Amino acid sequence: MDSKEVIGSKKISSVGADSAKKRTADLKERLERLLREVAEVEVALSRADGTIRGVPHYSVIEGRAHELGQHLSRLVQERQMGELAASQAPTGKCPRCGKRVQLQPRERTIKSVDGDTTCQELVGHCRRCRRFFFPAT
Repeated sequence: MDSKEVIGSKKISSVGADSAKKRTADLKERLERLLREVAEVEVALSRADGTIRGVPHYSVIEGRAHELGQHLSRLVQERQMGELAASQAPTGKCPRCGKRVQLQPRERTIKSVDGDTTCQELVGHCRRCRRFFFPAT
């Protein structure tokens, strides 16, 4: 490999890294903007539905904010689990007999620290062993 090739490859990887940094910065900025908008909507909703009237005790404000945070946490968990299920291989080996079977998406309720949430995960069913299984990751 000559010096021109080395310099060229460094340029390409540098451009890729710069692009990733810009994308990350753009996503962080978008998230901040959306969270501020959600906060505005929550305050307006709290006034509109009568949860907050006049000058509330701070614990009421904090309670509503905490509920909103838990809701967001559950939505993120659902999304992450859905993406993980979508990225897995469509078949898996039965842990008992080793036969390859089709995996099917299934919703399951999970008890998280922020409350119950419904997540997608892949499940296999081996007809030979007559059992359901979750594939090893």
